[in-house]
Amino acid sequence: MTHLQRINTIFVYVQDLAASRKFYENALGFGKPVIQSKFWIEYELPGGGSHFALHAKDAAFFVGQDRSKHAMKCSFEVEDIHAYTTQLKSCGVRFLYEPRKEYGFWLAEFLDHEGNHLRLYEKVKK
Repeated sequence: MTHLQRINTIFVYVQDLAASRKFYENALGFGKPVIQSKFWIEYELPGGGSHFALHAKDAAFFVGQDRSKHAMKCSFEVEDIHAYTTQLKSCGVRFLYEPRKEYGFWLAEFLDHEGNHLRLYEKVKK
């Protein structure tokens, strides 16, 4: 019997909750939050009940952390990685690498405004 069913919630610690909300809603196109409080904003992701949450922490939490060491990374499956990359770049998103084909799929990686690593994934159509 398999006990694991799916990813429930991916959450990211952020210093500036308002700016993070703006980035994820405006640049990435996240919809209206399903939960929002003073320290937590949570979105339901398309396609199956998984959630993505932003969790505010004070500056002391981040002391000594180097986000460039890939402390957090998540991957979003998309339909048209090239078009979405273009859209994100028009919002000022900085890519570490633009779409490239690897192992039968396309990958692109970028940073959110606080330096968290995010990845786009698209299956190669046959």
